[in-house]
Amino acid sequence: MSEVIRYGAGGKPYRGNVGKHSTDVEATPVEPEVETAQMEMNFIEDDTPLTDEQVVTKTKKGKKTK
Repeated sequence: MSEVIRYGAGGKPYRGNVGKHSTDVEATPVEPEVETAQMEMNFIEDDTPLTDEQVVTKTKKGKKTK
């Protein structure tokens, strides 16, 4: 068997024998697929006209300003 220069991590050369034994590698195991959580969202639009006081109450969450 002949010796061949190969390049590994970082581009550093190393010498190794060529042949069937040099390529025998275990197959990469298949990773199970992970399910993502499903979420359902609904938006209800309210077109009810509001007075100025109601708008202030809704935007301030009922808190009074000084």
